[in-house]
Amino acid sequence: MIPFVDPPRLPAIDLSLFEVGDPWRDHVASQVDWAASTFGCFQILGHGVDPPLIDALLELGEKYVALEGGRTGADLPGFHDTVREYVTTMTGLGHKLMTTMARGLRLADSFFVDRYSGSPVTALRIHDYPVLGPVFETDQAGDRALLTIVTATPHALLCYVGPVLEQLTGGHYVSAAHRSSLADSRPRPSVSFSFEPRPGTALTPVTGLGARPNIQHSARYALAARC
Repeated sequence: MIPFVDPPRLPAIDLSLFEVGDPWRDHVASQVDWAASTFGCFQILGHGVDPPLIDALLELGEKYVALEGGRTGADLPGFHDTVREYVTTMTGLGHKLMTTMARGLRLADSFFVDRYSGSPVTALRIHDYPVLGPVFETDQAGDRALLTIVTATPHALLCYVGPVLEQLTGGHYVSAAHRSSLADSRPRPSVSFSFEPRPGTALTPVTGLGARPNIQHSARYALAARC
């Protein structure tokens, strides 16, 4: 467990470069590997989630949380469609991040999706209010997340390593303490998306992670790319 680090001090990684192809895929994977193993969290740029979609979800989410008298999202035009679009987009982002991590760990790109996250469980919270999916527990013992992705700045998302991913990598990746309220330090409300293994998955730790090459060159790049 590591202490919470303010977003502006975290590495910022341009995930769009992963789509360019080699050697950029390996470069981005090394950055993600270093950030996940050093901080347990990092900023994502070039994530492919349209800012208007994030803004629409935040605006509708604030109204949803404020609803009273047993009213539901059905009373809020466009809410469920926006939630579905956001969750679909974020699920794709979760798969991409797991692919970068597999490559950073010198595993096959499909390693995690083949074994753990092919049919992930997802959950969405707005302002710590459950909107879709299983209810998060209040402690790490009840957290089954591989990743948690949170709104940070208008252009960046925050990716947090979950306890399950820490377990699978034998502690090579560290689970960040993200349950201190992120909204307290930001003017915008937070949207939190959890990406979990498919139900019934045997969480067997990955073996052979100790013989990976040094990636300090990526550390220097990531530290220079801060918001």
